[in-house]
Formats: sequence, C-alpha cells, structure tokens
Amino acid sequence: MGEKDAKRRIIVGFVIDPVLLSGAETGSGTWRMRASVESDEVYVALVSDLARTALPTTILGVTFAGVGLFVAQALGHAGLTAAVASGVLACLCKLALMIGQTRRLARRPYAPREARLWEWGHLLATIGVASSVGAFAAMVFAQPQMEPQMLATGLLFGYSSGVVAHLFIRPVLACGALLLAVLPAIASAAWFGDMPHRILAAMFGLFLVGALQSVFSAHRKAIRQIRLRLDMAALARSDTLTGLANRLGLREAFRTLSGTGDDSVAIHCFDLDRFKPVNDRYGHAAGDALLQELGARLRLIVGPPALAARTGGDEFVVLQPGVRHPGEAERFARRILHALSAPYRLGPETVSVGLSLGFACAPSRTADLEDLVRRADAASYAVKRQGGGVAPSGPAAGPPRARAGADSVPATCR
Repeated sequence: MGEKDAKRRIIVGFVIDPVLLSGAETGSGTWRMRASVESDEVYVALVSDLARTALPTTILGVTFAGVGLFVAQALGHAGLTAAVASGVLACLCKLALMIGQTRRLARRPYAPREARLWEWGHLLATIGVASSVGAFAAMVFAQPQMEPQMLATGLLFGYSSGVVAHLFIRPVLACGALLLAVLPAIASAAWFGDMPHRILAAMFGLFLVGALQSVFSAHRKAIRQIRLRLDMAALARSDTLTGLANRLGLREAFRTLSGTGDDSVAIHCFDLDRFKPVNDRYGHAAGDALLQELGARLRLIVGPPALAARTGGDEFVVLQPGVRHPGEAERFARRILHALSAPYRLGPETVSVGLSLGFACAPSRTADLEDLVRRADAASYAVKRQGGGVAPSGPAAGPPRARAGADSVPATCR
C-alpha cells in the first residue's frame, strides 16, 4: 500500500481507537491511535454496502420534512425552514448517489480507487444531512416551547440510531454524522435551558459516547464477518492442493472480462505427459508434491489479469485476456511449456514431465468460455497424439506440434 493510500485510509477508512498506554511503555499520559486496517477487498465491500441504505434515508427525509415544517410553522422561524430544506435536499442527493452506485455495481465490481470516490460522495451528502439535523435541533432548543423540543428530541434520537445501525460500516463517516447532529443540540440545551435542560444535555452527551463506541464495535465485527465471507468465497474458487483457481474461479474470472477494441482472450488447456508413472513409482504424495511445485511455477508466470486453474487431476487451464495479436498467445504458450517442462526435485529424486498444450483465441466481446475450452482441449489432445508439445486450435494450424523444450510454435491463434 502506497503512502497516499495509507493516508487516505487513516482519514476515512480506519477505525481510530485511542488507547492510553502505560507510562513504562511510552511515558505518562501518552496516547496512541490503533487503526483497524482494511484490505482492499474488505474496503470495497464496505463502501458497496453504503448503497443499501436507501430506505432509512427515505424515512429520515420524509420525517424531517414533516416534523421540521410543522415546527417551523408553529414557531414562525425562517432559520428552521432553511435547515429543513437543506436537510431534505441532502437526503435527495444521497438517494441519487445510491441509485447511481447501485447501477454501477450491477455492471461489475469496482476498484478501491473508484470506491474512494463513492465514499467521498457519501461523506459530503452525510455531512449535509447531519449538519441540517444539528442546526434544526439547536435552534429548537433555543426556544422556550416544550412541544417542539420533544419533536426535535425524537428526530435526533431517530437519526442517531439510524446512523449507528447503517453507517457503522464507515466509522469515521458515522462518528462525524453523530457529532454534527448531537453536539449542537447539547450546546443549545445547556446554554439556553434551565436545570432540566442541562440534565437533558448531559444525557445527550452520555448517549453520544455510547453511540460512538457502538459504531466502532459494530465496525470491527463487520470486518471480521466480511473477511470470513471473502475467505470462504476464495476457498470455493480455488484448488486446495495447488492454490490455483478451480472451475468456478475460472468461470467467474472469465465472466468479469471487459475487453475493448480489438482485444482477444486466449485459453490454454494442457495436461501432463508421463505424470502417471511418477505416481506409480514414487507414490501419490510425490505426485501431489509435483503438482504443488507446478502450481507455484504457474503462479510465477501467470500474473493478473491472467489466471491459472486446475480443472482435474493433472489438467490445467490458463486464461489470458488482453491478447492484441496471435504472437502474444504463442509466446505465452511457449513460456508455460518451457517453465513447466523443467525437471522437478522430489526429495532425493529428480523427475521430468512433459506437456500437451493447446490454445484458442476469440474476441473478448464475443468469446464463449465453453467454446474456447473445447477448441483448446481438442488441440491439446491432437498434440498429445504427436508426442506432446504446443499447438493452436483450428484445422489450419498445420502439423508441427512443438516438442517440450522446442522453440517453434505455429503462427496462428484461431
């Protein structure tokens, strides 16, 4: 994580938790801030959840408009009308933001950089709502009438409970909203009121402290739950032996492809030659160790956005997006062939296996995974009958099936 991203997380993404350290550690009275670090996946998931608060925002907007206009009319206070108008407008802006975010999420997940923009949009809208609620409550408590103060108290508690229940996923945003809404009411009740109002201000302060603590606690639990959910999802999409993707992971990665222009996607299918004799001679544990080493080699040469998957015992599929000309797929196939054909060290023994690799290409916008796998698999079986090596799909590919370790690969990617 870069310095800029780290600063951003401290501002809007970290849980700030003051902890008084002992004098022996840092000196008497020194405070440190502990940050609950969010991974990019967790951060994106939490920001995405901000789009799911449309109903509470609608309820707040309707309630604020009804209660606020009634109180403003009863007191004949133009400032109250302005506070209500600005609060309702901020609610509408927040709803529009949620609609846009929901539509964006329906297309595909976004990156952390884009998530940060959505989070700042929610921050600005929330500041507008919270400051309007706070200004409204402060002006009401500056008046002597009790009935409007009762309504303002109900509005304030309703808004605060909604913030704790729905915005805890972004704790700095939630705490800022609580402070903007509640502190003006506390100050107004304590300054303009009598002793009962000062007691009410003290109650507001105590409840505010409890609400802030609840936000941090709920956020920590949310992080744990999302991490568990992401871990389980990763397990469901990965092969436990090699750490590569499995069939489900391959399908989901293919589905998220977004090729543009003349980009193509290539699928490489291969299985291992002479793998069964390794299992028969050295045992299944040695075979598993070989597959694990093969997976490690694949991860070194197949980096994002490409993806390697184990689809069977010794069967593998490599997804290569962003192919701009056939030579890219050929060179990538050659790299896989050479890297995986090198000898494997299994304890005191050294063994070698060959590859039978076929590959197929199609335009990203129209590519079909099943069709590409079928064509690449057919090419793999064809080259296997020739003794192993690499071959593209398609009848025009020609006969040359490059042997393991050979330098020539046909010049077509069909």
